[in-house]
Amino acid sequence: MSNKYFLRIAALGRFPELEIDQERFGQLKASRPVLSHALAIEEKYEIIISNFLELEREATNASISEMVRNHIEYKDFFDVRLALNIRLVNLLTSVRLYTDQLSSHLCACIPQKENTKTEVKGLFSTEYDSSFEYRFMEALRNYVQHSGIPVHRISTGGKWTKLDDGLLEYSLFFGTQKKELLLDGGFKKQVLDEMPDEVNLRAATRIYIEAISRIHKQAREKIEEIVDASRLYLDRAIRDYMVIYEKEPIGLYAYEYQGTEKTDEVLVLTKWDDVRRELVKRNSELVNLGKRYVSSQAHNK
Repeated sequence: MSNKYFLRIAALGRFPELEIDQERFGQLKASRPVLSHALAIEEKYEIIISNFLELEREATNASISEMVRNHIEYKDFFDVRLALNIRLVNLLTSVRLYTDQLSSHLCACIPQKENTKTEVKGLFSTEYDSSFEYRFMEALRNYVQHSGIPVHRISTGGKWTKLDDGLLEYSLFFGTQKKELLLDGGFKKQVLDEMPDEVNLRAATRIYIEAISRIHKQAREKIEEIVDASRLYLDRAIRDYMVIYEKEPIGLYAYEYQGTEKTDEVLVLTKWDDVRRELVKRNSELVNLGKRYVSSQAHNK
């Protein structure tokens, strides 16, 4: 007895069936896990970017508060440093989540490619070898997990600029001090040896996230072909069914039957994958992030 494959809406009532072949059913069945893993990659990258934005906002908000109130007591410094530590620890943790799981998600998308894990490891190694800031932030992440907090010192203040015959610019510095790392003894020695007395964490974090962005772009490219094909299989199935149903189907499934017994089914839906597409569109590669900054200057051009 040969198996039967078809598309039909899973709901009460009479709905038309569209017969498909075994190959097409297999394509639809394979498409969902590919798109699911691709979405997981984008979601974890979005967590990184969201935490990075929160860190930047925290630092900028502190500068705005000082600009308006023009008075900071010891407790205020403590509160700002604590808030920055929270934001930075969240960011470093989200990067660890991403780096630990990226390889598994890519391998699930392209299981037929045997050297994916090696290639992904190479992406991270390239960034590690080419940038002190990347090496430092990786070591800082490990330090935070096992030894101490990342932000040791903050400083705020304003300085006069030459814009519009003189504008007072407020900014916030926060950094990691080498002497504090030496006291704890839990920081990676090779990175500590090349570290200056103090690292500007705001600058280092931007360079680090720019590197993660490059890795993410290359990860996308590795699965782009199979992800696009997987989405196309689902889109085509929906369009083909609409020819006989004449409107967008809700609850469309691809079924496999052996005689009168259902042996397998696949939900044919793309709305959830639209989220992945939106994340891809929202989070393009961050080029020259280390050279960018935000200004609230109110002056004439």
